[in-house]
Amino acid sequence: MAKKRQKFHTKLCDVLGIEYPIIQAGMGGFSDPPLVIAVSEAGGLGTLGAAVYTADGLDVAIREIRKGTKKPFAIDILLPDSLDDMAGVDKAKLREYIAPEYLEYEKELRKKFGVPTDYHTQRKVDMWTMEGTKRMLQVCLDNKVPVIAAGLGRLGWVMPECKKRGIKTIGIGANVKMALKHVEDQCDVIVAQGYDAGGHTGNIGTMSVVPQIADAVKPIPVAAAGGIADGRGLAAALALGAEGVWCGSMFLLTPEATFTEGQKDRVIAATERDAVITKGLSGKTMRQLRTAITRAWDQGPLPPLGWPLHLILMEDVIDWCYEHKDQKYYDEMIVTPCSQATRLLNRRRTSKQIIDDMIKEAIAVIEGFPKKVQFA
Repeated sequence: MAKKRQKFHTKLCDVLGIEYPIIQAGMGGFSDPPLVIAVSEAGGLGTLGAAVYTADGLDVAIREIRKGTKKPFAIDILLPDSLDDMAGVDKAKLREYIAPEYLEYEKELRKKFGVPTDYHTQRKVDMWTMEGTKRMLQVCLDNKVPVIAAGLGRLGWVMPECKKRGIKTIGIGANVKMALKHVEDQCDVIVAQGYDAGGHTGNIGTMSVVPQIADAVKPIPVAAAGGIADGRGLAAALALGAEGVWCGSMFLLTPEATFTEGQKDRVIAATERDAVITKGLSGKTMRQLRTAITRAWDQGPLPPLGWPLHLILMEDVIDWCYEHKDQKYYDEMIVTPCSQATRLLNRRRTSKQIIDDMIKEAIAVIEGFPKKVQFA
């Protein structure tokens, strides 16, 4: 006889049509269809990180997800303001904007890390330009995906089409000012992301930013993000005024994530001081475990460029490491995002086990409050 699942329902569940108020963060390069399917099937909202896809590849991925689950899922799209300045410019043209001293330094890094001078990645991505991003969004609209999330930037100009198709929307804010922009755009859910988060993040701590955003955007439901990796974090998020959580790092240790075993080993072994902020990979503030590549920029002679120029500059070096991830040296160099909750990220589990454990722990915490606190 199947064990009855525990009920844990908030307004966030109603808005997104999910069982539990847990959204898996859209981690480009790490959250592909297998992870999305596993999380949605377990009762959360699985999210595809679309940043590493072409429009055609995204269409295939959406179809794969729909074959694996009938439950809601999300597509995470990057819409940074810098795209507005690059309309009509393709990736090859963008490289021309990179100063000569940076191109020379990239050559030095190739030599240092053993990347051949004639190696050029074959990976194709559409999100370098506004035109490519529009193609990605059109794929989402044509497929009437259940949810679109703006991992960076705003969905404002595409919101009318989302509303017309009944697509729910999620905006991510690292401060009240950005959260209010998502309110202006009429997003259905707002993620309040704290500095503790892995990947691209802001500069205000989770405990501080969540209640401020929750108060500012009422009655829109908020999902708390940043260093949340167990049921205590979910319970704390609710206490701070959120209706659920947006979590990434804890799902990287699952068999469904696109994450090497070496990367998992590094995260499990990490301390809370090992997940550092760097701009050395994408040009935007990003928290990840230190690597030789991040040190080359954080301690190097030149400051990182802005996004997307810095990522265009570094993509050959980064992709070479991925293509040689079977070699331990490169496995320790590839991008390894991780939140500051490192000591809580201490074991491998399936997505279902993570969600079940988080719900069980959160219920235990909430039910235990009367025993911890005495009221007059």
